[in-house]
Amino acid sequence: MIKRFQLFVLLSLCLHLSVAQSLSGRLDALLDDELLHESDASVLVYDLTADSLLYAHREHKRCRPASVAKVVTVAAALTKLGSGYTLDTHLYGCGGNLYVKGTMDALFGEEDMLSMALSVPVGTVVDTLFADCSFCDSLYWGPGWAWDDNPYGFQPYISPLLLCGGAVEVVVTPTEKGAAPRYSCTPQSSFYTVVNEARCGNGQLGKLTVLRDWLNDSNTIRIRGNCTRETTEKLNMYKSADFFVAVLVEKLTAQGVTVKNVAFGTVPDSALCIFSTARAMEDIVAEALLESDNICAEALLYHLAATGGGSSFSMEQGCEVVDSFMQEYVGCNDGYSLYDGSGLSPYNHISANAVAAILRYVYHHPDIYDVVYSSLPLSGVSGTMKHRTKGTAAYKKVRAKTGTVTGVCTLAGYAAAKDGHTLAFVLMNSGAKSSRRAREWQDRVCDVLCR
Repeated sequence: MIKRFQLFVLLSLCLHLSVAQSLSGRLDALLDDELLHESDASVLVYDLTADSLLYAHREHKRCRPASVAKVVTVAAALTKLGSGYTLDTHLYGCGGNLYVKGTMDALFGEEDMLSMALSVPVGTVVDTLFADCSFCDSLYWGPGWAWDDNPYGFQPYISPLLLCGGAVEVVVTPTEKGAAPRYSCTPQSSFYTVVNEARCGNGQLGKLTVLRDWLNDSNTIRIRGNCTRETTEKLNMYKSADFFVAVLVEKLTAQGVTVKNVAFGTVPDSALCIFSTARAMEDIVAEALLESDNICAEALLYHLAATGGGSSFSMEQGCEVVDSFMQEYVGCNDGYSLYDGSGLSPYNHISANAVAAILRYVYHHPDIYDVVYSSLPLSGVSGTMKHRTKGTAAYKKVRAKTGTVTGVCTLAGYAAAKDGHTLAFVLMNSGAKSSRRAREWQDRVCDVLCR
């Protein structure tokens, strides 16, 4: 019996070595791809089921992670804050005034705003509506964030008070030739104006553009160029808190409430809570990972900062908490330097080895793994992986976080191997001229892993 068991163990080990050798050969061949003649890649594959390293290539090289940094932020937040944590927004009343205080709930939407407005009795006369933005410091962008990303919704102005993530979605639809296209904006508000200078079927006008007049810190949205198909653009609003308050005043007015003045100020201790929302941590995590929402990731970072105590928090404090998490929980004190929670900062650098350490940590903590795994995009099905790996063995077999900025393309997560094992993998491409080609290369790697 003992000899049979020893033989079984020996055969299993031989099979595992054979698979590892086969995998190494296939991945080595992919590293000889023309793409990597002009760019670089770091690769690490770890068999979580067998608890063994399968493949590594330049795994200690520090690379810019792009949105894969969100995996770090989410893991730290679920560890330090817990999945039951909430991001709250409150409306208070005191002495004829209203006070709205937020904690960076990036998913606070129009329905929440309407419910808040309906909580104030019809006919109420409000002397001053105060916006309490004391939750975080006044820096509305992270270190090194690109100035020319300003008008786009993926780089909103950071604020404790966020409506629809501090952005407006504009949908432009073509009409008849020579006429102006139709457009719709969500949420609607007089806080911004729209100038529609576009036309349909006029190629001389050039490509359709939908931009906010960001160079002048204006909330004028201009639609220009030739509209040939339906186009959707998400644009940030200059000063998110002002946008939040402006829409709240509009909702209150529509409900028969008079607001005489608007100002910024803190909630007094004697104020009574009239209305509140509590956004579940799991909802924020899902949006951060599935749709790669930057402001959701930054919100988690600021709430991590709040674990250190105090009343007003910064991105730097949040990064310090992430650093302590990496050292205390993950057991990794090298191979990374992180300056924000979303991966937008060009100062962020992390090695494939450090990312893999986080993936292993998450895997070995089922309460965290369940939330992360279900929130990661599924290859060929959902989120930022919706259009990837189709027609390959990796289709519906990979849950991973994507990351893309100019010259950088990253992918990290979990793959289901053919033998039933769960693999953690990290792919970090840098210097690639074409993000499309880098993604195609990564999909081929995933195909090999799942075979």
